[in-house]
Formats: sequence, C-alpha cells, structure tokens
Amino acid sequence: MDFFSLCEIQKYLREKKISPKELFDLYLEKIKQHNPELNAFLAVNETVLEDINFESSSGPLKGIPLGIKDVFCTKNLKSTAGSRALESYVPPYTATVVQRLEQAGALIIGKCNNDEFAMGSTGENSYFGSVKNPWNIKHSAGGSSSGSASAVAGGLCPAALGTDTGGSIRLPAHYCHLVGIKPTYGRLSRYGMIAYASSLDQAGTFSRTVEDGALLLDVMSGFDPMDSTTVKKPAPYFQKNLNSQIKNKKVIYFDLEGFEGSVDPSVQKAQSQCLSLLKDRDCELKETKWPFLEYGISVYYLISTSEASSNLARYDGVRYGHQSQKRAKDLQEFYAFNRSEAFGPEVRRRIMMGTFCLSTGYYEEYFHKACQLRHLIQQAFDELWANADVILCPVAGTPAPPLGVKQDPLQIYLNDQFTVFANLLGAPALSLPVSFSEDQLPVGIQLIGKAFGEQDILDTALALEEDLKINQQRPHGF
Repeated sequence: MDFFSLCEIQKYLREKKISPKELFDLYLEKIKQHNPELNAFLAVNETVLEDINFESSSGPLKGIPLGIKDVFCTKNLKSTAGSRALESYVPPYTATVVQRLEQAGALIIGKCNNDEFAMGSTGENSYFGSVKNPWNIKHSAGGSSSGSASAVAGGLCPAALGTDTGGSIRLPAHYCHLVGIKPTYGRLSRYGMIAYASSLDQAGTFSRTVEDGALLLDVMSGFDPMDSTTVKKPAPYFQKNLNSQIKNKKVIYFDLEGFEGSVDPSVQKAQSQCLSLLKDRDCELKETKWPFLEYGISVYYLISTSEASSNLARYDGVRYGHQSQKRAKDLQEFYAFNRSEAFGPEVRRRIMMGTFCLSTGYYEEYFHKACQLRHLIQQAFDELWANADVILCPVAGTPAPPLGVKQDPLQIYLNDQFTVFANLLGAPALSLPVSFSEDQLPVGIQLIGKAFGEQDILDTALALEEDLKINQQRPHGF
C-alpha cells in the first residue's frame, strides 16, 4: 500500500480495509527505515493523530498522510527553509495551502528537506545535508523540492507539497519518476510560504498519478484574502473534469538543437515517444522555434536573485533566526556576522548577485532590462497560444546527475533552461514520468499550458499516462 496512489488509498479507507492509524503507522515505519539513507524528512510529526477526530471528518483526503516542503510555515512544527538562519524557528501560524489540506482531512506526517531557501536544482544546498534519489542514492533527487520528491518516490508518503520558482517541482519529479505540477501563478495562495522570488514562486504538488495531482489542486485552489496575488477566479473541478479524449488538441513542440549543453538521447527519445502517442490520438502537432530561448536563463536569474536579495534582507538575527556568538564592534558587523554564518554559499551568491543588479548605476542596465525582456517573452508566447493548447518539451537535458560533482554554478543554472519560462509567464506546467535511461534513471517530459489552462495539460498528461502505463514502478529496495 506504500506505493498506492491517493485515489487507491481513498478507496481502501472508505471500504475500511485499513484504518487511518494503520496507514499512518505504515508510512511512519517507512520513514524510520529509509529516511536515514534518503534524508528526505527534516521533522516527523508523530503526534498528529492525537488532534484528529476522524468521526467528524469527511474531507476527500481524510486520514491520508502527506509530506510538506519545509518552506511552508506550520504552526507548532519547525519550519527551517533548509537554512541555519531558521534552524529553530517554530511559526505561530500555518500556510493557507497546508491549512486547506488539513481541512480536507490530510495528516501532515512531516516536513521535507529542500535546498536552502529553495535555491538550487540538485538538493545539495540544504544546511541539513543532501537529499538522495531513491532510484539511485548516488544521484541527485533534484531541487529545490528534493525532499518532497524523494519521500514520495521512496514510498515514505503517498504525495507531497513543494514549491516551484524556476522548475523546483518539475525537475525533482523528472529525476524521481513522479507527476509534478506547478499551477498558474495566483491559483494557489503563497501566504505562509517562505519567499525566494515573490513574482515567480508558486506552490505545487508531487504525486504518483495525474488524477492524484488534480485532486490536490482541487483541495488547495481558490482566492485567499491573506494573499493579494491569488485570483478571484473560481477553480474548476480538475479531478471531476479529467478527460483523456484529446482528439484535435493542438500541441507545439521544439527542435532540441540549439539548447545550451547536450540533450541526452534518453530525453530526446522520451519526447519522440510522447509525440508519437499524441499523434496516434489525432492531436495536431506543430514544430516551432522557442521564442527568446537564449535569454530565458539570464532573465530568470536577474529577476529571481534581485527579488531574493530583497526578501532575505529580513533575516538579520535581531527578532528571530540565527544570531552569531561573535562579539561585534558595531551594528554593521553584527549583521555581517549573523548573515554570513546563517546563509550557505549558494544563498550568499544569489543575494550578492541580486544586490548588485539592484544597486545604483546597474538597476537600469540589469534588473529593469530583464523585466522588459520578460514582457517581450510573455508577448511572444501569447502569439504561440493563439494556435496551441499545450507545449510539449523536456524538463531537463539529462536524467539525474551524480551527487558530489563540483560544477561551475553557471552550468548548474542551465539545468533550468527548459523550466524557467513557465515561471516567467506565470503559466501552469507539469512533469510526467515517461521512461528510463540506459542507467535506469527516470526520464520525464514537460507540458506547459496557457494561464489557467491546467485542465488542458492535465488531460494531455492523463492520455499519455494511460498509454505509457508505467506509474506503478517502484525503486529497488523500497
């Protein structure tokens, strides 16, 4: 049952073939057995059952344990953002999306490890150590939502919550053989989500199936008065409206030549396989050029690091967070000691980049110009959407890389070249497991939709999922 989908678990609970306590204990045992190796969970909420009255609960997630990325605030449960800066921080409130999961009956079994302040794509930037990939523990689980992906892939929980700023859900899902969904910006509340880059961050889901992802979106979607960026737009019933009959769906794809770095043959094969399946379903396929391809990574990192430098200014060690034991001679040195000890090298690098971009004399040259290019990218994609329902492309150029390999940071940033566009556009996107490489590492494919076009990418993913028939596979030893 540890590798069942949410919908299968729902059925077992409804038919009383297993009790919520038995289910919770099953996953708790899996965490105790495998978490020392995977490092997927930072905190486990073993007492959560004590506060639940299952007799009065009737939500669609009643009794189902879920993992939560540790950038979401959870009342009375540590929320560290994977950083020494918040190593002992216990929030006095809970993030809206987590509240909505709890109101639907979900049990928050624990907080999942992640790259510090969601900055990274390999899961190696956490203050609490690297996250391992259950498919091969010598390889990356992706980032920044590494722990959430590893936990679901390893059967430590049936689904988990993550965040996606430039691919931080889709990349780990690709590396770990999962369905990862980043909805439209504003579809889910960001209230209680520790910020990295506010105009790009969005909560999302990890699950085994497309239907499970749709169910979680149904529960969490909707306007939140605590977050002015959420839309006052009623969310459709994604799960109820799922339909794999996608005849005449217009799908755009791109020639993979011209991308920075090589695209692995397994990734090219996965794209070709999916295009063939869509063609068999009478979809309209069209190849085109990727607009502003050469500028995507630059625009993304100029904007995201600038916003990060502003958002992380609050972590000064005065009101809460890490405070250095060194004796400072003045206030400036006090801040310098606190922040240099609290933040890891990747966070410091991005703060410095962002501060430089926003500084006098460089704001117009870098940040302002990046915002102008972002607008041009949005206009170019608006033209694409006039004749398309879905874009199909890789999630990344390769399967999961090995852990511990020292790379130029700029080369690591190129992992995001296929994913950052959805965040710059505020568009929904989904990673779907497709196949495996020669080394038996998972390979996924990405579907991008127009704003509030989640149903199009969910339906297309469901059709591919039915044809691929690979969701029940599990890593060896788990």
